[in-house]
Amino acid sequence: MLMPEMETERLIIRSTQEADGPDCLSLWLDEEVGRYLADPPREKASEKYLNFAVGIENSTSWYPMVMIHKESGEFLGTCSVVPREDGACWDFGYCIRQKYWRQGYGTETLRRLIRQGVENGVRAFTADVAVENAGSNALLQKLGFRIWKSGSTFQKSGTDIIYPEYTYRLDLPQTNIL
Repeated sequence: MLMPEMETERLIIRSTQEADGPDCLSLWLDEEVGRYLADPPREKASEKYLNFAVGIENSTSWYPMVMIHKESGEFLGTCSVVPREDGACWDFGYCIRQKYWRQGYGTETLRRLIRQGVENGVRAFTADVAVENAGSNALLQKLGFRIWKSGSTFQKSGTDIIYPEYTYRLDLPQTNIL
């Protein structure tokens, strides 16, 4: 599904296009950046996985997006929204190039996605994060997300690596407009 193009102070966030596939894969398959992702290591990536972007503009179950640096035009990372609970909740995924870690880009991206959700009537947001992923845990807590579920795990595709995970949730107050 396509999401309208969004802007922040430093970013353009737009729907993923087939041509973005190589940039996305270089990010997700990077040993350090992809460490806590369910995505496989590069040597275990299937043909189907490597061709994930073919026809992505026609996807109907999620909103895959890329983040582009406004000033340089550089591919900065990926983010996604998966509607849950009949669209009342959005589940987030995100991944940022390592050279941009700890510079506020994750915060900027998620704040913009939350604003987009609120503009569309969404009042709850979730994200699954590996327990040992200190950066993502800190980011979500900084934005007011709280651990909603714990005790789950996920397996890194193509490996025996199993990560315990938290599911974070942010519930925004309901507003009554008369």
